[in-house]
Amino acid sequence: MHHSLTLDDLPRDGEKLDLAKISKLNGVLLLVGGIGAIISLIYLFGFANTKDEAGHVVVNRQGEFAYSWLFAFFFFFTITCGGIFWTMLQHISNSGWSVAVRRLFENLGGGVKWMAVLALPFPLIPGVRDSLWEWYVIHKEAAHHAHEAGTSTKEALHHMAESNHHLHILYGKYGYLNTTFWYIRAFLYFAFLIGIIGLLRKWSIQQDKDGDFKHTFRSRALCAFPLLFFALAVTFSAVDWVMSMDYTWFSTMWGVYIFAGGAWGAMATSILALTYVRRNGYLQKVVSGEHYHLMGKLLLAFTIFWAYIAFSQYFLIWYANVTEETRFFLLRNTGPWWYLSNILVWGHFVATFVLLLSAGRKKKTLSMNWVCAWVLVMHLVDWYWLVIPERAPSLTKGELLLSPGAWVGDVIAFLTIGGLVGWAYLRRLAKASLYPCRDPRLLESVIATN
Repeated sequence: MHHSLTLDDLPRDGEKLDLAKISKLNGVLLLVGGIGAIISLIYLFGFANTKDEAGHVVVNRQGEFAYSWLFAFFFFFTITCGGIFWTMLQHISNSGWSVAVRRLFENLGGGVKWMAVLALPFPLIPGVRDSLWEWYVIHKEAAHHAHEAGTSTKEALHHMAESNHHLHILYGKYGYLNTTFWYIRAFLYFAFLIGIIGLLRKWSIQQDKDGDFKHTFRSRALCAFPLLFFALAVTFSAVDWVMSMDYTWFSTMWGVYIFAGGAWGAMATSILALTYVRRNGYLQKVVSGEHYHLMGKLLLAFTIFWAYIAFSQYFLIWYANVTEETRFFLLRNTGPWWYLSNILVWGHFVATFVLLLSAGRKKKTLSMNWVCAWVLVMHLVDWYWLVIPERAPSLTKGELLLSPGAWVGDVIAFLTIGGLVGWAYLRRLAKASLYPCRDPRLLESVIATN
C-alpha cells in the first residue's frame, strides 16, 4: 500500500518499457512464431498431405490441421476479446482502482488486429474451410444445383432436404447460416472489435500527453452502448466458427460460456504480464498487493461464473433431452473425452475456486502467478475439449484424445499463434507508458485498498 504517495512521487510521463530489457523473451517468441508460421503454411496449404500414385489424398493433414488452427486461434482470440471487455468495463463503471493496470488490458485487446490476420485461413483457404464446416460444402453443392436448374440456392437446398432429412435443419437455418452473410459477419466482428479498442487505446495514450479530462469522459460514453455489440460480436463469432462445425447443434448458453472463459483467461494473462513488467523494475510505486488482491477477486468471480454457465448449459441440455443438442455432450462424455470433461469440473472450477478463496494468497505475487498459470492451462484444456472432438464428423478421428500425427499440428498451431501474439503484445507494451500516467483517477488507483 502507498497511502503516503502523491502524484509528485510518480514519473510525470509514466514508465515506458525498454524493449532491450526484454529482448531475450521477445526474440524467443518471434523465433518460435516465425518457424511455426513456416511449418503452419505447409500444413494449411496442403503440402503435408499424403497422396497415392493416382493423386488421391490418403492422409488429409490439411483438414486435421484446420482443427488445430481453430483450437489455437480461439484460445488466443477469446483472451484478446477478454482484454477488450475489461477495458470497456473499467471505463463504463468509472472504475478508479484499475487505472494503474488498465493499459495492460488495452494492449491485450489491441492484439485483435493480429487475430484478424491469423483468421484469414478460415475464409480464404478452401481446404481449411471445407474441412471445418460441413454446412459450407452442402451450400456449395446446393448452389451448383441451383445454377444448373436456374433456381435459388435456398430452393435447391430444400430439394436436397427431401432426399436427406438431416438437411431440414440446415434449410431452416438458411436465413442466418448462408455463405454471403457468413463472410459479412466475419468482417463486421473484426471491424467493430478493432475499431472500439483502437479508439479507447488511442484516447488513453493521448491523455498521457495532454492530460485532458475529455478523454476520460468520451471513453466512458463510447463504451456505454457498444458493450452490447461487443457481446453480440463475441457470441456470434463463436457460433459461426465453433458451434457451426456441427450445424445441427445449438445451445442458448453458448455465447455466455465462451465470453466467461475469455474474460477469465484475459485476467490471468494480465496478472502474469503485470508480474513480468514489475520484475523488470517497472510499476514499483504504482501497483501493490492490493491490485493483485482486487484482480484475484475478479478472477474468483469469473471462476464461479464460468462454472455456473457451464453447469446451466449441461443441465438445460440434459433436461430438454433433444437429440440435436445431446450429441455434443454424448461425444465428450464417452471414451477418453470423459476424463477431460472431469478435468474441467475438478481443475477448471473446483481447484481454482479453492486456490482463490484465500485473501492472503491473492495478495502474494508468487502464489497468484501459479494460480494464473493454472488458469491458462485449464483455459487451454477447455478449448481443446470444445474443438478437437469435432474432428470426428469430417475426418473420423474425433474419438481419439490424441490423434496419431494430428496432435503434432495442435502443438505447432498453438506455438505459432502464441509466439506471434506474444511478440506483438510485448512490442505494444513498449510503445507507450505502462500505465495511464495523466488519468485524473491515477492517485485513487495507486493508493487503492480493499
